[in-house]
Amino acid sequence: MDTLTNRGQAQPGDFAVWGLDAQKALYRELAVDALRLWGLDAARRLSWLTYSTNAVFAVRTAEARYVLRLSLPPGRVKATRLRSELDWLRAIRQRTELLAPNPVSLQTGGGARLFGSVSHGSLPPPHSAYCVLFEHLVGRTKSASELGTADCFQIGSYLGSLHQDAQFEPPADFDRPRLDQPGLFGAESPYESDEESRALEAGQREASARVAGRVGQAMARIDCQRDSFGLIHADLLAKNVLFAGDTIAALDFEYCGWGYFLYDLAPLLWQLRGERSADYAQLESALLAGYQSTRADAAVDREALEAFIAARQLASCRWLLQHRHHPQVRELAPALIRQRTAELLHFLSSGVLERQSPTL
Repeated sequence: MDTLTNRGQAQPGDFAVWGLDAQKALYRELAVDALRLWGLDAARRLSWLTYSTNAVFAVRTAEARYVLRLSLPPGRVKATRLRSELDWLRAIRQRTELLAPNPVSLQTGGGARLFGSVSHGSLPPPHSAYCVLFEHLVGRTKSASELGTADCFQIGSYLGSLHQDAQFEPPADFDRPRLDQPGLFGAESPYESDEESRALEAGQREASARVAGRVGQAMARIDCQRDSFGLIHADLLAKNVLFAGDTIAALDFEYCGWGYFLYDLAPLLWQLRGERSADYAQLESALLAGYQSTRADAAVDREALEAFIAARQLASCRWLLQHRHHPQVRELAPALIRQRTAELLHFLSSGVLERQSPTL
C-alpha cells in the first residue's frame, strides 16, 4: 500500500458541484498534508501553478524548490498507471539527455516509492488523491500565441529524440494505455467517462463514431511503416513545454502511453490550428523540420497526420465530459462540444480540421 494520510470528514454537497474557490481550498489543504509525507512543511511557501486535470503547486523550501501534483483516482488515474508513468520519467532522465520532470522518492516503512496518497471525506469516492513530488525545472512556458518557428523546431526536435532515444524495455508490471483506435476511443481510453453516453446528443455520438472510424483507417495505413509506434507523450501542448535558453523540457506526462509517433505531433498542431491560423503553415513546417532533424528516416503521412489532429479534437470533447466536476469545464462544456462537433463534421466532409473553437 502507498502511504496514506487521512484527513477530514465529508462536507455537505457533492464535490462535483462545488464552486472553484471551494475546490481549490480543499486541494490546498490536501497539498499541505501531502508535503508532510516527504517531510516538508511548506504551507507558507505553497503557490498555485494550475488547476485543470490535476491540482499543481509550486513548492519552495529553504533548501530547494519542487512541484507537487495531486490527481483524483479512481478511473483514469490508476496506481499501476501512475507508477509506470513515473518509471518512464526516471528512465528518460537516467538514459537520455532530455529534460523531463524527475519524481522525488518517498521513503516509507516498505522502502522508497515514487508517489503517495492523501484522503479527505469531501473528495469523491474513494475519497483520496494521489500525490507526486517533482524536482523543480528552471525555465518558463510560452503560450501558443508566443511560439515562433524556432520554438516549434525545438519542440519537434525534442519529440524526435523522445521517440528515438527514450524508448526502453519496460518492466513486466509496466502499465500505460495503448493509444490506438480502441485505446483512444473505446471503454479503456484514458478519456473515457460515465458521462459520455448520457451527455452527448445522438448527432454528436454519430459524428464521434465516424471520426473514430476515419482515424482507425489512418492508423491501419501506417501500421506497416517501420518504427511508427512506441512510447509517446500524447499531450504536448504549448503549456507543457518549458523553455530555458537553448534547451526545452516536456512537462506533464500523465497521458503518456503506447501510441503512434505521428500522433505525438497532433496536440500542438491542433492547438496552433485554432490559435495561430494566420501563420500556421510556417509553424507546422518548423515543427516537422525539427522532428525530422532528429528522426531523419521518419515518414510523415500528411493525410494520417490530419486524421490524428481530428483525433485530438475528439479526445478533447471526451476530456470535457470527463472533467465536468471542474467548475469552469462544467460551465463551458455543452457549447464547446457542440462547436467542436460541427468542426469534426466539416473534417469528415473535407478531410481538413478547421478550428474556431477556443482552447481551454
